Amino acid sequence: MTPTAATRRPPAGLALALAAILLQAPGAGAQEQPAPDAPFTLRGPSDPRIHAGIDLIYSLRFEEAERYFEGIIAADPGHPLGHFFLATVTWWRILVDLEDRSHDEAFYKLLQRCIDVCDRRLEADPDDFDAILFKGGAIGFRGRLRGDRRQFLKAAHDGLLSLPLLEKSRSLEPENKDILFGQGVYNYFAEVIPRRHPVVRPVMLLLPGGDKELGLEQLRQVGREGRYARTEALYFLAQIHRLFEEDDAAALPYLRQLHRRYPDNSLFHRYVGRALVGVGRWREGAAVYEEVARRSRAGDRGYHRRGHIEALYYIGRHAQREARLGDAVRALAAADSLSYGLGKKAKAQSVRGYVPMANLYMGIALEELGDRDAAGTRFRRVLELPDHEGTRDLARRYLKLQKRKAAASSPGS
Repeated sequence: MTPTAATRRPPAGLALALAAILLQAPGAGAQEQPAPDAPFTLRGPSDPRIHAGIDLIYSLRFEEAERYFEGIIAADPGHPLGHFFLATVTWWRILVDLEDRSHDEAFYKLLQRCIDVCDRRLEADPDDFDAILFKGGAIGFRGRLRGDRRQFLKAAHDGLLSLPLLEKSRSLEPENKDILFGQGVYNYFAEVIPRRHPVVRPVMLLLPGGDKELGLEQLRQVGREGRYARTEALYFLAQIHRLFEEDDAAALPYLRQLHRRYPDNSLFHRYVGRALVGVGRWREGAAVYEEVARRSRAGDRGYHRRGHIEALYYIGRHAQREARLGDAVRALAAADSLSYGLGKKAKAQSVRGYVPMANLYMGIALEELGDRDAAGTRFRRVLELPDHEGTRDLARRYLKLQKRKAAASSPGS
């Protein structure tokens, strides 16, 4: 048993990714480059100045990225590009530790500032391509976080607002592959999300139907040919295969590609480990998690306590599978100990299932080692934690089995 439901969190609600119409990628091919002082735009050749800032975000160099895009805003406060990517910095602060909601309000405010800038430009020119794209992206990003916060109706409503902007931008730039990213995401999730969350079905009556196979093909095309959306397309393909298609084998190549390009991105790093474990390649997965644990202990950017607990859990489970029970107990006990320093809400959620599972398997390992008292302590700890995929029932069964064994071995039985 592994914390499947915990780790297979959907990336968002319907509007999920009508979001981020523009996000990240290395430039596509050798093209004419804009002059260093040229105005920013998403039209025309790939702009290395934009990629430089985007790479800072994906490398989780948040302070540098904020200074970079604040500089762009200072140079041209009336253009939405700097505002949008400044909000994207805060989005990645959220994404590396999605349980932490302390950045949510700042993110919403930055998105609204971007939308306001776009609206002023659209009043002057309703066909302003950059304003249309960035407004659609900002609204979509807002819906993406609302979906992650399980505000599915609000997320779907943002999809309703974002789709016409996406369609208009496509009519203005029909060959722009980055816009195809938004269409691909919409086509996939417009078919899948209403099945999973019926509450959004009434809103979907106001929107075109989806086609998930077409959506996947569009995302693959952007992953190959996109200018600014290539990396985001790869990320969505990985998440779609992991979370919705439940196919870790299909997700793994995308995750490896992302981790190779951004080796300091802790999220991509952990996802590679999860996918390896998901396809049964435990030794490779455990090696990845050993590195995650090392970087967590070192306090590297993005390697937080929750990720450290996840890493220790899988390290312990790998040791247990290899019958290295002492190593397993040490890793699982370390995972449990780290959970005591988390906030109240994180304790209630119990780190997405890793802590109850760690205690359950630790109890099993201790039982096999012959330390019945210590095993019983761990099984009783499971009963104090939120249930995860039947962990409490299993702990009760082990406690009852312990009692039967104790009764059978007592004198006079």
